[in-house]
Order: sequence, then C-alpha cells, then structure tokens
Amino acid sequence: MSAFGWIIVALAAIIGGYIIDYQKNKLKWQDKSSKTAEDLDEIRTLVHQMKKRIENLEAIAASDPEEFKSKASDPLDRIKMDRDEQIKNENQQKVSNLAKEKGD
Repeated sequence: MSAFGWIIVALAAIIGGYIIDYQKNKLKWQDKSSKTAEDLDEIRTLVHQMKKRIENLEAIAASDPEEFKSKASDPLDRIKMDRDEQIKNENQQKVSNLAKEKGD
C-alpha cells in the first residue's frame, strides 16, 4: 500500500504541474488577446477618422476653386491681432523694466 501511495503522490504532482502550466499559459493568451483587442479598437477609430478626412478632402476637391480662394484669400485675415496702443506701451514698459533689473 505504501508503494501505491507514493505513485499517487507522484501522479498528483505531475498532473498538478501540468494544470499550473496550463493556467499560466491561459493567462498569457488572455493578456495577448486583450492587447490585440485594444489595438484593434484603436485602429478602427483611426480608420474612421481617416475616412472623415478623406471625405472632407473630396468635398474640397469637388468644390469650385474660385469659391475656395475667396474663403481663404489671405491667411493673415484669420489671425486676430490686438493693436491697442495701451497694451503695446505696457508691454514695452515691462520689457524695459526687466532689462533694467538684469542690468543692475
């Protein structure tokens, strides 16, 4: 009976080792599949964004060139510049004060 007990213990250890290895591999596969699913979702959103951009470019290409030129005649028109003299004077005063402090 003692020899039979040792055989059962050895078999239990071997089978337990296989079960533990299987569970470790299963966790690795799940981790890889979850990363793959995240990558797939990221690629889907990227493709969706690219489709929108292509549609916009097609709309621009299909539109009348004169209409497009009139909308963007001067890119500087889109920049808002504040030409208030008071703000300019304040900035010049700050710069001169900083220059005086650095000179001292």
